Amino acid sequence: MHRWFDDSWFWLLAVLTAVVIVGLGALFIWLRLTTMRRSTLSALRNISDRLLHNVVLPDGVGGHIGIDALLLRDGRLYVLILRDAEGAIFGAEKMDQWTAISRHRRFNFRNPLHLIQDQILAVRALVPELAIVPRIIFTRHARFPKGRPEGVELLEEFAKPLRRLKKTTVPELDAQLEIIWANLREAAGVPRGKETLALQP
Repeated sequence: MHRWFDDSWFWLLAVLTAVVIVGLGALFIWLRLTTMRRSTLSALRNISDRLLHNVVLPDGVGGHIGIDALLLRDGRLYVLILRDAEGAIFGAEKMDQWTAISRHRRFNFRNPLHLIQDQILAVRALVPELAIVPRIIFTRHARFPKGRPEGVELLEEFAKPLRRLKKTTVPELDAQLEIIWANLREAAGVPRGKETLALQP
């Protein structure tokens, strides 16, 4: 007697169904986890003349250092640390560890102001001609009930004064600035014209 669980077509259909369900679930989770990251990069692209994201540069002492974002705007280079910490953030300039407290968890993380000092030194060694502006950028999920150290901003606050009314093309750079940016881009290992690839989430 033929039994349904002996049918190879049944098991093939069951396996395909399971693969589709797992794939859709993984896609949904990925979209949830990367939504804020993609939104942040989109906001930075809209205010930049040039932008590199998630790059590694020589640190000037024989090693390398990772940098979340380098944003060129109006001849100034913003060195950015990006943080998507949810809830109340408690931190000060001289504290080694900062604390984030949300409804679901509490965790400590290294004071980003210490880290960005090393990043500034590495960038300045490569492009000493540019004015360098360090910023620690938190997404809208963060709040600072006890105040924020200087140089720490929410993304919306940082982007607002740099926002353009309309941006349809990549802004032109003068010849000298183009050379400086090219040197930085090459140090980061990003080929000419491929900055957009470096921005993909």
